[in-house]
Amino acid sequence: MKRIRNILAAAGSFVLKYYLFFILAFASYRASTLHERFWNGMIWSDAEGYYLYLTAVFIHGGFEDLPFRTEQQFKPYPGTKKLFTKYTSGVALMQAPFFLASHLLAKMAGQPTDGYSPYYLRGVQLAALLYGFLGLLFLRRALERQFSAGLTFMTITGLYFGTNLMHYHIQEPGMSHIYSFCLFALFIYYTPRFYDAPSWRIVAWLAFLLGLTTLIRPTTALLGLYLLFYNVDSRAALRERWKFFIHHHKILLVAPAVVLLVWFPQFAYWKYISGDWLIYSYGKEGFIYWNSPKFYKVLFYIQNGWLLFSPMAGLAVAGCLLGSWKNQYNIAVIFFILLLSTYLFASWWCWWFGGALGQRSYVELYTLLAFPYAYLIQLIFRQRWLIPKIVFVLLWLALMHYGYFLTVYYTGPHYEVWELELVRQWALHFNYWQKL
Repeated sequence: MKRIRNILAAAGSFVLKYYLFFILAFASYRASTLHERFWNGMIWSDAEGYYLYLTAVFIHGGFEDLPFRTEQQFKPYPGTKKLFTKYTSGVALMQAPFFLASHLLAKMAGQPTDGYSPYYLRGVQLAALLYGFLGLLFLRRALERQFSAGLTFMTITGLYFGTNLMHYHIQEPGMSHIYSFCLFALFIYYTPRFYDAPSWRIVAWLAFLLGLTTLIRPTTALLGLYLLFYNVDSRAALRERWKFFIHHHKILLVAPAVVLLVWFPQFAYWKYISGDWLIYSYGKEGFIYWNSPKFYKVLFYIQNGWLLFSPMAGLAVAGCLLGSWKNQYNIAVIFFILLLSTYLFASWWCWWFGGALGQRSYVELYTLLAFPYAYLIQLIFRQRWLIPKIVFVLLWLALMHYGYFLTVYYTGPHYEVWELELVRQWALHFNYWQKL
């Protein structure tokens, strides 16, 4: 019996140490056997809007008469022949090293060097796989500063397999969210270092991360609130934080310079395309529901409702509600960022955010929500009674099963039959459950 316990303990220790590599191996396998729908649509629509910068700069030398695929979505800028993309260039910057490697390999192999052949698609997949792994790695490191390895394991695996995070890591690697996820995790991990040993280097690094994530999606600027209010849990702490910024104001001056430097390629594109350094690229699209936000639809509606498609995230929301009062693990500011983000999503003209598996704009927020999620698990496992722990583990497994197989059977939304499509996916999901 003692030998069995030792073997089980060693196996558990091995899993806790290397489970992120198991996730990477699993994700790589799934990516190598990607469904035809996702393979053919990897650089399409929004994903192509991010990607166009790479083919324009490195293959065609400009945006004039630039070939592309999503004909109904991209048009020349008015009065020019220059192709216009409303999407900013942050994803392209992060994909650039992988694109250049793919371009070189395609040339060496005698394959088409048009930016869309299989070498380039594999480059996009590899970029998403590695950035996603890096995000999970730094999220794990940030969590393990405050939670045990076991709690961290449950948090990361629960959020990865139980929400739409896995989908945007593997099945839609050209979308922006896994890249933002990585940057969020890095920002969260390095925030304590800023307060422990403030210097212009750490300020520049955090400014670079924040600048790049806003260059991917400008609304992610809300992440800056995490830095501003990190470990602020009282009025006295707020006054001390103000004094801290005043005292270190000289090194903080590097931040806007770094952000402007990160954004310069975007300003240059806008100048090239329109003659103006700064434009609102989304035109008539905006936050038209600001005075009547669609909260219910964003959270629960059949058309991409966040908690309908990713109910595992509801545990993180419960952790926010329980942990905000004492602001343990910075849960109050995390909850505030969640509420502000949800208001923005619910105010946007396209509150369902197009063809997606659930509300895709929450994917990068899972890095923040991991803390209230882990806090909730900690509360459960600190209970004296065994039954609440068993019930929670069963719920955790059920929600992870639900999220995983909803992702596996997902092949894309059909706007004219939302209810029928979701019912079809659920039927496949529960048929598999019955076969077990």
